[in-house]
Amino acid sequence: MIEHGLKLVIPEQEYEIDVAPESDVVSEIRALIKKHNLGAGDKLPSERKLSEKLGVSRNQIRAGIQKLEFYGIIETLPQSGSMITGIGVPSMNTMMTDVLDLETPDFSALVETRVIIESQAVQLAAARCSDESLRELEKVHQNFVDCITNGLPSLIEDMKFHLAIVKASENTVLYGLMKIIVPDIIGHFNKEDICDRTQAIKLVSEHTDIVEAIKNKKSDDALEALNIHFAALRKYTKK
Repeated sequence: MIEHGLKLVIPEQEYEIDVAPESDVVSEIRALIKKHNLGAGDKLPSERKLSEKLGVSRNQIRAGIQKLEFYGIIETLPQSGSMITGIGVPSMNTMMTDVLDLETPDFSALVETRVIIESQAVQLAAARCSDESLRELEKVHQNFVDCITNGLPSLIEDMKFHLAIVKASENTVLYGLMKIIVPDIIGHFNKEDICDRTQAIKLVSEHTDIVEAIKNKKSDDALEALNIHFAALRKYTKK
């Protein structure tokens, strides 16, 4: 499946069905961590083993892990699996409780909030992003391009690109707000059928226009490029 041209994380078997909400998966992972006294650097079981143990699809396991990853509780490394970060057990328990207590907003509200945050952030990024932030933005953009080129899942790389835009604004509050809503956006993209398999190259071009506008410190051009990029998303929410 491709979300607006982006390959989504999908079950390995077409007949797999998500039968548990992400909150249940997060609860089960928390229970597993507590039962086995897992701490910083300890690895979680593989997605396959968690799927078998919890009786849910690997897609649902992946969505739960992605949510915990974006809150900094779990880190997933290529070919190494998912492991617990070094935030400490008390802090981890508190953060996981907070994640479970969050109400899931509707998709339209998420998109509206995202547009507000990124519209402000992209202009600030063009005006004042540091050399380091620009390098990071260019790096995640290239990672996204590589995923698209090689036909790999690209939803997470797309979200990392948009997070990098907000981070480049050098406004930590905007960045913090964006990090809060990203996991729920991923969840909706994994569930909603908003696919268009013809748009991958168009998305790369739109991302490139945003990066170039920020690089050239043209705030108005950056905002215009972002608005063009969000056109399809806005159209979908009005259905």
